[in-house]
Amino acid sequence: MKKFNLLLIVLLMFLVSSCTPNYTGRTDDSPDWFYPNWAANAKYNAPIKVLDTDSALGRYSTKTKEIGLKDIARIHGHLCDGLVISYLEIKEASKKLFPEGIIDRTDLRVVSKNGPCWVDTVSMMTGARINFGTLSIDKSIGDGFIIQRISTGEAYSVHLKPNIFPKEQADLETKIRKLRAEGKPVNPKDIDKVEKMQNELSKKLLNSPPDKIIDLKPMPNYDFEFKFSVGKRGDIVNKNAPR
Repeated sequence: MKKFNLLLIVLLMFLVSSCTPNYTGRTDDSPDWFYPNWAANAKYNAPIKVLDTDSALGRYSTKTKEIGLKDIARIHGHLCDGLVISYLEIKEASKKLFPEGIIDRTDLRVVSKNGPCWVDTVSMMTGARINFGTLSIDKSIGDGFIIQRISTGEAYSVHLKPNIFPKEQADLETKIRKLRAEGKPVNPKDIDKVEKMQNELSKKLLNSPPDKIIDLKPMPNYDFEFKFSVGKRGDIVNKNAPR
């Protein structure tokens, strides 16, 4: 009888532990309908660790949280090459600014172009925001960022290395944007083709050593200047196009 009671207690403890949420701050990076296997299992797709405050008037948290590429895709609306490029660039710059491996999202300001992928990614990963003057919008920065740690003034410019972004893809994207700007329809086959190109580029980037694809440059004595501009979302221009 005692053995039976002991086994029952052990079984109950197992059931309780298996049903209790594991509050570790870890992100869910498993495959999903909007997050394919090739992204979830990519060699260099690892989440970042971030530090925040506890409340609207709170102190630093005593624990960190993880943010993964899937989290950003969920909030942004889709996974795309712009999201992947931004994610990898910001990670590399953050390694220099926070060598201990934890990004302080209360201590960063950023310069970005006015693109939905770029702004959404950098806001979520760094905490930089337009309304607080810590996210400057500057078209001249191109497909990259300037990221600065406020407390130290240390800053880095980060972009893809030359010739990493395929010219054929860039040309087709330009063609599609031009047609939409002129109010003309886009061939659905071109949309399918450019989406395939974007996915192939994302796969390549997520499985390439960062030092082979990312160009990271220190910017001594960088003087952050806040700029603001209003643009139009490019990621919704074909939302009603036929499949």
